[in-house]
Amino acid sequence: MRTMTVLIPTRNRLEKLQRTLASIEPQEWLDTLVICDGDPKTFDALNGLRTDVRAILKPFRVGAVACRNSAMWHIEDGLLYATDDIVFFNGGVAEAYRQYNEHFPDDDGVLGLRQDKKHHPTGVAVVGRAFLNRYPDRQLFNPAYDHFACQEVMWLAESLGKFEQSDRVLVEHFHPAFLKDEIDQTHHDARANKTADMELIENRKALHLVWGAQ
Repeated sequence: MRTMTVLIPTRNRLEKLQRTLASIEPQEWLDTLVICDGDPKTFDALNGLRTDVRAILKPFRVGAVACRNSAMWHIEDGLLYATDDIVFFNGGVAEAYRQYNEHFPDDDGVLGLRQDKKHHPTGVAVVGRAFLNRYPDRQLFNPAYDHFACQEVMWLAESLGKFEQSDRVLVEHFHPAFLKDEIDQTHHDARANKTADMELIENRKALHLVWGAQ
């Protein structure tokens, strides 16, 4: 992996997003891309906030999965997909980049980053270009999901022997399930679609369907 893009969907969470962006240390090989999901205020603020952050505006809410998928053709090489309510500990992004290249010099694999609480191993992860190109139109996430789609990334990576869990990068996740002060409308929007997403996950798992493998 020569360059890496940190990809973050966001919606009406500028203060939280700034906390995340502040934990990403600039690097010559690093690009940060924020997809504003029906959120013109954040889009406008980012354009005057940081020169090292690119922003794309979705005029209407489409959900985190659609935001991420729509950005894939804006990514030249590998990516680290993240959320707008996390913080990378000192040097975390650089260490993730280094570890990925150590484990997957052919750019064909997934490196899961450890989160401080109980979250899915690929909730925040690094994906190389060769692995990304396995997916239809480079859509890393199954577009049938609204928000909770990272499980299938891990299913495919593990089935191919191309998954590693980072043992040195730790991400702090300010998730409303553990921190009630973090609850906001964006959280409520995601929760409103969680039941459908979870049912889809269980149905596809029972049928042994894996996005990117069919």
